[in-house]
Amino acid sequence: MRVLPPLLLAAALPLLSMLPAAANAAVAAPVVITSPDPCAAAGASDFDGDGVDDAVVGDPLADAAGNDGAGAVHVLSGRGGKGITVTASEPAAGDGFGWSVKLTHLDADRCADLLVGAPYTDVSGQEDAGAVYAVYGGAPRGLTRLTAREPEADAHFGWSLAARGPVVAVGAPHENADGVDDSGAVHLFEARELGDARRISQNTDGVTGNGEVGDMFGWAVELGELGGDAGEVDLAVGLPHENDDGTGVQVDEGNLDSGAIGILFDVRKNRGEQVSKKWDLREVAKAEAGDRFGYALAYGREGGTGYLAVGAPLGDGGSVKDSGLVHLFRAAEDAEIAPMTTFSQKDGVPGEGYGFALAFSEGGGLRLAVGAPFAGPDRRGAVSLVPVGAPDQVRLVSGSGPGERFGWSVAASGNKLVVGAPDRGASGGVALLGRNDGADTPVAPGAGNVPALDGGVSVDFGAATG
Repeated sequence: MRVLPPLLLAAALPLLSMLPAAANAAVAAPVVITSPDPCAAAGASDFDGDGVDDAVVGDPLADAAGNDGAGAVHVLSGRGGKGITVTASEPAAGDGFGWSVKLTHLDADRCADLLVGAPYTDVSGQEDAGAVYAVYGGAPRGLTRLTAREPEADAHFGWSLAARGPVVAVGAPHENADGVDDSGAVHLFEARELGDARRISQNTDGVTGNGEVGDMFGWAVELGELGGDAGEVDLAVGLPHENDDGTGVQVDEGNLDSGAIGILFDVRKNRGEQVSKKWDLREVAKAEAGDRFGYALAYGREGGTGYLAVGAPLGDGGSVKDSGLVHLFRAAEDAEIAPMTTFSQKDGVPGEGYGFALAFSEGGGLRLAVGAPFAGPDRRGAVSLVPVGAPDQVRLVSGSGPGERFGWSVAASGNKLVVGAPDRGASGGVALLGRNDGADTPVAPGAGNVPALDGGVSVDFGAATG
């Protein structure tokens, strides 16, 4: 088992080197449920069944039971902000439990369930192969561990997560797919069964593109309705290390690491050959080496229209080199996904990382939250809230202190946004941003109603949100 370095989150960004550094699971403190049906009044993101949407926060560097970097996750109850702590039952140093997190629905009850990525977990003797854990909301029940069908050392299965409807997608961007180093793969599971996964790479029949060394297919994943058949789920895959080198298999040619995205339509139905499209950054905006298009993805829907946001945190926003950009794609009920518009920071500065993290907030007008965790002269970070229907009416929320990396992660939960600031104080923190009242409520382990990690130490609380 490799012990994660103190600044694992910076190590997660070899692509952003120019920017400042920044087993089985178990619920450690189960919720006491008194209702005969604990999920009877559950909301869309309600894990504990109290009728209010919850949020989940990852701390993959946490010291759990004396194991450095074992990781932990907090589920923040929507009512009163109380927390439920989730750790591994046998924490192992360096697992990175909580690297990625997602609230979704895996079974037939109304309570939300939790997926947790631990991409540095050893599996079947394979070091850092990675795993994902399913933690079911509502009444206590057994947990499920997901792994690749054939675990591979250093594949980092669980680096990214997406879930929608009947499909769970898990990215393993460092997998040597089809014998090509770090070309990457995505593994698909049925949400209700969570049995053996189907594996997709750039060399899968019908997938546009070619698996090349270091592409990291699966660095980011998202699911939504993006122009495939009605009622079917489409998969978006980020490849921020894809080289803009034309067709065919090439290595170290063209614009290195300019990035790309791939869309695979009807992935649940298409068991054999896939149907797909692909965009390099140059097809939607000015592209240069190192832009990292596809680093972050987010899906949102309003009416009959779906939107996919794609971040390039080292792209040239406007005329400012390396300030970051986000491109928005649109898919209507009668139209396949197509490029729409590009967002950037109005007064961008090189190295701010605009587009590093993305999330849509639905209801009352679709809004896109864009994280720029290195913004500000003291790198405190910021989040831009962009109404999709009125992109000129941007609201900017900045971090509260120097170097806290506010905007490292963003997620929507009911009528609030959850923004991670993993370098805030000793433990890290998040801010709960009210959609309607503009309130900014800081949250950290051991403060207020959020419990400290039992028998451990929080280190980068807010590194992931979901």
